[in-house]
Amino acid sequence: MSAQNEGADPLARLRGRATATGDTALIAAVAEAERAHERLALERAALQSRLAASATNAERELAKLRTLGRVAETVNSSLELDVVLRSVLDTAVEVMAAERGFLMIADAAGKLQLTTTYGIDRATVEGADMRPSQTTVRRVFETGEPIVTTDAQQDPRFNVNLSVRALRLRSIICVPLAIKARTIGVVYLDSRVAPGLFSPHDPDLLTAFANQAALAIENARLFEELRARVVEITRLEQLQARVLGSITNGVITLDARGTISTFNDAAAQTFGIDRAIMTGKPARALEALIPGITTLLNDDLLPSNPAEMEANHPTRGTLALEVRVAPIELPETEGAQGWAIAVTDLTERRKLERLHAADVEQRRAIRDAFARYLAPHVVEQLMRAPGGLTLGGERATATVLFADIDGFTELAERLDAERVVEILNRFFSAAVQIVFEHDGLLDKFYGDGLMVVFGPPRVREDDAARALAVAEALHRAATTIEADGKPLQLAIGIATGDVVAGHIGSPRRMDYTVIGDAANLASRLQGAAPPGRTYVDDRTYQRLPSKPAGEKLIAKIRGKAEPVAIFAVA
Repeated sequence: MSAQNEGADPLARLRGRATATGDTALIAAVAEAERAHERLALERAALQSRLAASATNAERELAKLRTLGRVAETVNSSLELDVVLRSVLDTAVEVMAAERGFLMIADAAGKLQLTTTYGIDRATVEGADMRPSQTTVRRVFETGEPIVTTDAQQDPRFNVNLSVRALRLRSIICVPLAIKARTIGVVYLDSRVAPGLFSPHDPDLLTAFANQAALAIENARLFEELRARVVEITRLEQLQARVLGSITNGVITLDARGTISTFNDAAAQTFGIDRAIMTGKPARALEALIPGITTLLNDDLLPSNPAEMEANHPTRGTLALEVRVAPIELPETEGAQGWAIAVTDLTERRKLERLHAADVEQRRAIRDAFARYLAPHVVEQLMRAPGGLTLGGERATATVLFADIDGFTELAERLDAERVVEILNRFFSAAVQIVFEHDGLLDKFYGDGLMVVFGPPRVREDDAARALAVAEALHRAATTIEADGKPLQLAIGIATGDVVAGHIGSPRRMDYTVIGDAANLASRLQGAAPPGRTYVDDRTYQRLPSKPAGEKLIAKIRGKAEPVAIFAVA
């Protein structure tokens, strides 16, 4: 060893000294120190390797999280159930790099039903060895806890399963689709590629996405049920009109001896008996069909109004009848008197009336449900033609208006709470009337402001003009309301652009709203507008049929990389 190396390495110097002196104790100590040094170097290399692997895993988990978050927004923008289910499963399989995927939703009885598959045809799944582990999906559904295995062939929870052995499955993950504490289904993924495909963080990651997906699925199911109920109510109303228009009366006549002389086809159809069987029978034979009819015939004082009676039918059961009895003169026997019995079958009418009453109540409930988040004209359009609207997840051009009471926060600090509420209620009452008069969609109230949409779900050419008309009317209405001795003043922003319109919320409440650049820009313009003024963007201004006088400004708007052309029009 060179003198230079010995100077650079203390252990080398000690080793040389021990060798030169023959000190065995020192030689042993140096050897032990060298071994410890080698172990330390190996541990340092292993630690560096683990740190590099952890950094790679963290980057991979972050990429998964970003992808799931981005797709969750897309899923929530649609109300078409099939589209939502397919998007949820495809995303889960793609992000987790799984080979197969199964999405199961619980039916009304709480039984899991397979709705969507990935990597395998649904018909093929009917084979017992191709299905996901039923024990696994039931456990996840019942406990609400995710299950994951990194090697199903070695995991005693899975290796007894027929499909796991037949398909040589390695990695399996199953998570619940849950809304708060209620589980509505499960997402199951597996792969034969290799053990350890799913990381320890994947159950939490996939569960977070599944919870968002469950809300979107429940929204889509709720909307589908409401739309189906409206269609069914409309069908029943049409059926009722046809049935009521085709009802005819049954006619039965008795001769002077009380013998049935006429039993027409309508009567035969009503009672489900051949007319030939009844013709020529004594009147008491009618008692088997209409209990109490003979008492009515023998009554000296016939009721002036029709009597409602019940009758028996061999297959239809109890019938509801309207019975009219009147004496008739018989021309073939001088002075003799017979009887005419007119029978109207009210059975179907009464059933339909009960159904109609229930339908009216259902229609009222549906109207109330939609009225919470749709403008009145949209609700009426949906009730008239439930299949005519495409709600949820549609791209459209919208004009969005934001209006805010200037200085109201400071004003609220000076006034009593009752006075603050009174002022807001007066302003919002006037604002709602103005918005609905111009067919706007009142999206929301926020604090002392409101957001109004012109366009989806029914886009019109005059959306921009109606938005400006609402702004002008809101300014006028605000000046009629005084607060602290001064009239209110509004700052209003209006912008037009492409948006995504859809329902966002939970099964207990859904809001029809729009998201996109137009909504963001309108909010920014409102924040920039001085009291009593309205700022509109260039796209809105160009859509106005008659250009109002206004100052053109070039302004830097937060969220926009380049300056924006705006017009101060009021």
